Amino acid sequence: MASAPLDHAPRIQEALERAFRFIAKRERTITQVSARLERDGIEQPVIASVIKQMVADGYLSDHRFAALYAEDRRAIDGWGNERITTNLREAGIAAEIIDVVLGSRGHGDQVKDAIRVLDQRIGLKPSDDRERERALGMLVRRGYNLEIAHDAVRAFERR
Repeated sequence: MASAPLDHAPRIQEALERAFRFIAKRERTITQVSARLERDGIEQPVIASVIKQMVADGYLSDHRFAALYAEDRRAIDGWGNERITTNLREAGIAAEIIDVVLGSRGHGDQVKDAIRVLDQRIGLKPSDDRERERALGMLVRRGYNLEIAHDAVRAFERR
């Protein structure tokens, strides 16, 4: 029984190499790496060992993934917290990590982000109710909650 870990050593090395190739180009979640190794036919005990080692060595971090993902989606796509939350959940990120990462952005920061989106996408202040509704709808579709979207549209009009 004591030799079982030694029997897994070559398999663990192979799985580590596969995992490192998978994370080489971009940050991945623990769930994503586990699923990839499983698809590659790696046994569950080996996957658990590899994940544990990669987390301990700092190569895998769901918190780091979530923070980088949220930052990129805000900056590149203009997404709000609700859309980011949905996608992080789908990527296998725990609710506690999502709360910590997204909780660091206060109401004012989110309104500023939404105003930046309005600047980039619309440019001109809404001149009537129809344009206001269009601006509001765009923000909601991008994942801003209704309160933030309303505040952003109002602030955008006052500029």
